[in-house]
Amino acid sequence: MHKASAVKWLKVVAYVGIYGGLLMPAFFWPVVIFPFVYSKLSFFQFLIGLTFPAYLALAWAEPKYRPRFSILYLAIGAYFLALAASVVFSVDPLRAWWGNQERMNGLFTLLHFFAWLTMAVGMIRTWPQWRRLLNYEIGISVFMAVVALLQKPFPKLLLFQAGDRVGGLLDNPIYMAAYQIFNMFFIALLWLKGPNSRMAKLWYVFALLIDVGAFIVAQSRGALVGLGAGILVFLVAYAIMTSSRKARVTSIGIIAICLVSYGILFAARNTEFVRNSPLERFTNLSVSTRTRFIAWDIAWQGFVERPITGWGLDTFHILFNDKYNPESLHYGYYETWFDRSHNTIMDVLSMTGLFGFVTYVALFIALFTSVIRAYRKKWIDAPVASVLIGLPVGYFVQNVFVFDHPAMFSMSYLLFAFVIAIGSPQFASEAIADDSAKTVSGRNIPWVAFGVLQVVMILLVWKTTVLPFRASMMTIQSNNAFAAGQLDQAYRYAVQAADISTPYDDEQTFLQTRNVITVMGSGQLQKLPVWREWHDLIVRVTEKHIASHPRNAHPHFIFARFTESMASLVPEDAAIAEREYLEAIALSPKRQQLLFGLSRFYVGQGRLDEAKTLLEQVVSDDDALGEGHWLLGLHLFFDRKDFENGAKELVKAVSVDYPYVPKDAREAMALTYAYDALGDVEGLKSIIDLLPTLPPGDSGTYVEIAKAMERQGLIEQRNMILNALARLDATITTRLAPLISGDVSTIQEALLQTEGIAEPSPSQATPTQAVATTSGPGPRAQ
Repeated sequence: MHKASAVKWLKVVAYVGIYGGLLMPAFFWPVVIFPFVYSKLSFFQFLIGLTFPAYLALAWAEPKYRPRFSILYLAIGAYFLALAASVVFSVDPLRAWWGNQERMNGLFTLLHFFAWLTMAVGMIRTWPQWRRLLNYEIGISVFMAVVALLQKPFPKLLLFQAGDRVGGLLDNPIYMAAYQIFNMFFIALLWLKGPNSRMAKLWYVFALLIDVGAFIVAQSRGALVGLGAGILVFLVAYAIMTSSRKARVTSIGIIAICLVSYGILFAARNTEFVRNSPLERFTNLSVSTRTRFIAWDIAWQGFVERPITGWGLDTFHILFNDKYNPESLHYGYYETWFDRSHNTIMDVLSMTGLFGFVTYVALFIALFTSVIRAYRKKWIDAPVASVLIGLPVGYFVQNVFVFDHPAMFSMSYLLFAFVIAIGSPQFASEAIADDSAKTVSGRNIPWVAFGVLQVVMILLVWKTTVLPFRASMMTIQSNNAFAAGQLDQAYRYAVQAADISTPYDDEQTFLQTRNVITVMGSGQLQKLPVWREWHDLIVRVTEKHIASHPRNAHPHFIFARFTESMASLVPEDAAIAEREYLEAIALSPKRQQLLFGLSRFYVGQGRLDEAKTLLEQVVSDDDALGEGHWLLGLHLFFDRKDFENGAKELVKAVSVDYPYVPKDAREAMALTYAYDALGDVEGLKSIIDLLPTLPPGDSGTYVEIAKAMERQGLIEQRNMILNALARLDATITTRLAPLISGDVSTIQEALLQTEGIAEPSPSQATPTQAVATTSGPGPRAQ
């Protein structure tokens, strides 16, 4: 092959990697776990892994395609050295290197973005080349926006049901809004840079309207703050740099219009128009931020403890578990398993330490320095410079409220590549380099080295991308078969998944464990011929995962739950369950969920004193949490028959600052017992208001509640419950006939007289107050 033809072929492959890489956010293949993240990054890894060797061969033979000197490129390289140091000294090096399927933020994935950046800065250097690439990116953003907008009339368009806020092919609305910030600024750059034909201007207007629409329906307040900050800085920068007095006045006027417009919108935030539209989220700034502050405080504690290289890339979950604040549970269990601080700056500090933070800040300093230098050299004009100052500010500000994600990596590295490109006089050239130009280095294409490297990369891609992707596919097929009731098939898929080498086995262990616990709870597992093999498979996979990530409390907890559930069939699992609970607690000493689980296990083992000690620890750690008092009260009242102290804890549970709310009629019955034991008449009356808000329970439960009312002399409340129950369960009228007729005065006497008649049926009754009552000696017959 002639040298010119070989160069042209290698360039085509490299361009496939560059242009194809920008398709990553739009790629979606719902056959794996976390398809909105994992399928995208698998595609990206596959693409870059197969195209980067061609670029390296090209850069070797043609020096003009090598990245030229740039302080921004050097700053990015220094940042990657900091990331590498955080991996080497990480508390979980494997997690820091590989990441997980939900985030895919390990260094292995990030290196693919660095490879993409290297190809882009080496291959795309002039404005015409960049205009073509940015127009291509805008086209992708419009497609992404259209999909998101279609989710409003068609909420089942994608894999999951869309809510009020939509994220399109990124699933998460926050991700969609952040992605569109970049594209709105890219549209502004293309418009301002010009020259643009009439069709080009129409295209930019159309694209901007569609992208803004997707931004609005995403309803992300953090992204709005970022966008506002970016626009404000852009206008201020433009007003300072432009030599046109008219443009300066226009910029100041736009700033004023934006501020006044938002002020009017904010003033009208309580109007029906605003409250019933997506604009409501942009005006309602009174969001609950306490959980974020807790996470930020933990991130700071982690930085102070490991200030140089941090805890390791993508290991915030280990830090969060170690420094867990019991207050987190005040806001629900969802807020207790953070794997990010939801603030990129705090993430960088805690996970990569001072080395990472300094290089991260230096990256932005280098970016702004490069833009200002290019402007002073007149390689870019004031409008472009203003855009390239405003966009990074918007990106940085919105990152205060969220963490980086794959779509943001795609956009930020596109921005970095563009800023590196403007740092050369070649950028201002209107000519695109001739693809057939002969080499000036005299080097030949290193075909042997290229062939070896390509084979190595193919094998690496197979091992690190294709096989893990297949394992994820088998796991999700197992999960789908389980959901369809095909347990034999679910097991076979699980075996196939376990036999495939993958660094991403965390979700595999979680899904299999959850499914088998569900079957065990239904009493159907032992009917499955391969139940023991399935059990042993889960044990093997989970122990392998824990061995690789010993400091992660979550898999220890899941394994403890699994072995606790299986102990009745596999007695030796009881010892494993206790061991894993204790391991998890050692890694997260104040996490209530772990202490609750171990206390439940101890109760099942008859070790009541140890159970009590754990529950008392929860109450001691956070006296304001109702759930701790509730579970301690249940334990004292029912397990230990300490009725007085148990009743006090149950009543306290529903009256503390973060009260426990009974979830069903049986829990309402437990609270009723507590009020009855303490003679709390007003508390018993409150049960009448509580019952209609709960899921239905069986008739016997409501009869017990009515008995408690009766014991405390609340005859009218007793009758309200029984009258309502009689409408739903005909046997009640028969069983309570002596009470209805007035022959007896208590429920228990009536039940004793009618003993032998069918017990109250377990109908799903929900007594309400909307039933006629009487204050007579017994409920009125209906």
